[in-house]
Amino acid sequence: MDRVAKQGLWSSLMLTVALLVGCDAAPAQSERGEPPLPSVRIDMVRLAEDQVGHHFPGTLRASERAAPAFLHDGVLRERHVPRGQRVERGEPLARLHNPALAPTLAAGEARIRELDATLSRLGRDVERARTLRERNLTAEEELDRLRAEYRATAEAREQALAQRDEAQAQLDELTLRAPFDAEVSDLLVEPGEFVTAGQPVLTLVGIAEREVEIHMPAGLAARLEEGRAASLTMMLGGRHTEGRIAAIGRAAEGMAPVIIAVDSALQAAPGEPVRVGLAFDAQPVLQVPLAAVVDPGGDSPHVLLVTADDTIRRIAVTPGRLTGNWVTLPASSLAAGDRVVTAGQGRLEEGDRVRVLP
Repeated sequence: MDRVAKQGLWSSLMLTVALLVGCDAAPAQSERGEPPLPSVRIDMVRLAEDQVGHHFPGTLRASERAAPAFLHDGVLRERHVPRGQRVERGEPLARLHNPALAPTLAAGEARIRELDATLSRLGRDVERARTLRERNLTAEEELDRLRAEYRATAEAREQALAQRDEAQAQLDELTLRAPFDAEVSDLLVEPGEFVTAGQPVLTLVGIAEREVEIHMPAGLAARLEEGRAASLTMMLGGRHTEGRIAAIGRAAEGMAPVIIAVDSALQAAPGEPVRVGLAFDAQPVLQVPLAAVVDPGGDSPHVLLVTADDTIRRIAVTPGRLTGNWVTLPASSLAAGDRVVTAGQGRLEEGDRVRVLP
């Protein structure tokens, strides 16, 4: 057989196969004279854990802070520390002059000496009366009277000791001491100035631990718990460190304070601005594929739901946050496992039947 004849035979065979395949692939709708169903691809609505992270601005500060003050009025006689000096716990900071306290202590000590002398005399009188009573040379009533007087004097001495100790404590309070290891950050009163009880004389910041106070809506603060990890970024230099939630303030409404304890290894000065990152409790949310949302940025965003009998229903949605290729639906009538169209939405209308592609 020549080459032209062979080519004609092959062409006839290919045409026959094409006709057979076309007949076999025709859908039943064509046999009944009905148009074919539109084909679509679908995906399932899912319930996902919503990992939400927020960042809050704050300022680094010392965990221990104080503004020491005297318990009494007086004139600041001495200040032992300059601004910026580091002090140890118990170290003297300043001294107050109050002329009313020293005489009180002196009077208390004099009263104790007087009562000591009286007790010594009464002790001898009681011993003498006891000896005379044993010889029946004095009445029992006299011995009882001396013993009662001795006991009353001993009780008076105990009261005088308490008063003397109180006066001594008040005199000791005229010397202001550091409550913890710290650095003097500011001086508020100069020597020679009159200060009232409770008036801060200087300010101290601890040199050990650091913390950050941030504020957030009360609803967010209620979703936190103490001990949860936090990430911190130093705004000057971009350094990163870890922290943990040390305390959570409560507020019925408005902003609630949250204290973040910073890693003690961080070498940063108080006052440095930081950004605190917190991850909140995961809450299940509905998500649909981004491709399923029709007109996501328009006036009527919606998805096309495929019902159990492969019929289209139009469901209005409000798209939320985009995570990967999935869109969160804050509020929707959809449920997890519902089928939504992700391809082939072009000419579909409410109530149309479709053929779901595998």
